[in-house]
Amino acid sequence: MPDDRLKKLARGEYSTAEDRADAIAGARRTLTLADVQESTGLDREIIAGFWRSMGLALPAEGEAALTSKDVDSILAAYEVVAYGVLGRQTEIQLLRAVSHTAERLAWWQFESLVDDAAERYSLDAESARLVVLDKIADMADIFEEQLIYAWRSHLSRIIRRVGEAVSEIGPQGSAPAPEALPLQRAVGFADLVGYTAISAKLDATELDLLVQEFMRECRDIVARRAGRVVKELGDGIMFVTDEPVRASLIALDLAEQIGRDKTIPPARVGLVWGRVLGRFGDVFGPSVNLASRLTGLAAPGEVLVDSATAEALAGQPGLSIECQGAAAVPGLGEVRPYRLARG
Repeated sequence: MPDDRLKKLARGEYSTAEDRADAIAGARRTLTLADVQESTGLDREIIAGFWRSMGLALPAEGEAALTSKDVDSILAAYEVVAYGVLGRQTEIQLLRAVSHTAERLAWWQFESLVDDAAERYSLDAESARLVVLDKIADMADIFEEQLIYAWRSHLSRIIRRVGEAVSEIGPQGSAPAPEALPLQRAVGFADLVGYTAISAKLDATELDLLVQEFMRECRDIVARRAGRVVKELGDGIMFVTDEPVRASLIALDLAEQIGRDKTIPPARVGLVWGRVLGRFGDVFGPSVNLASRLTGLAAPGEVLVDSATAEALAGQPGLSIECQGAAAVPGLGEVRPYRLARG
């Protein structure tokens, strides 16, 4: 539930942006770096490293830019490393992950509220922002509850899915070669066909509806097959699964269902089963690049895979794999795609 500051903010008792920001943060910015160093006993470099890991600009010397809550978070992060729970680099990665995700989420929520105010009250963008500044505290506790609920739900789903995957796949025997990327994953991309030309003809409202409908359909399709949307790319998505058959069904669903009702264009899909590096909630490696290039080669409503993925899917009931002509791909040389379809 909101504390006294949020209640006062909701009643309009804070008049400045600084007051509003402090109310949302739950503490006032009264501490300098020197103050934090004195109160924690930590080296300045440790404090500055935490601050930078959170994606925040380092305060100027003597600037009162930190709060008591910042001190608590700095100490908690330091103790996780000091007591050997996590290595320092891992802790930095996790801090960056939290900060990056939280910043994007906060902007997403704020902009959605601005759009809502502009539409419902027929306001220009700046006037709508002023309305949201006055009202956003009313939503702060709801946003917080939703965030915690969603995070726990997704973490629970990850634990369940990883457990199922380990049971399905079983031990893999010897470790991969030291130079090999550590994770075997299916990586897929789905792109809207003709997005650039279509978007140039749409106004802001039409473009917004197009993008939202496309992303909603993609997320629904991927979630139904227990995959994960890694990121949204404006006119496309990137998804992963931990085994190739499920990924092939996601790819076929995307190719068949996107654009079926003519409200949005059709999609083309590329899929590769290979080794990747997982970092920052994303995946990296040659197979990711190849999946993206195969998407560009696919026709509307078509799924293309590479030879290794075709081999991994060979003999699976309900799937048909047909070799296509070789194509020259910049940076990758000659690639021979295979068309994936229902058997």
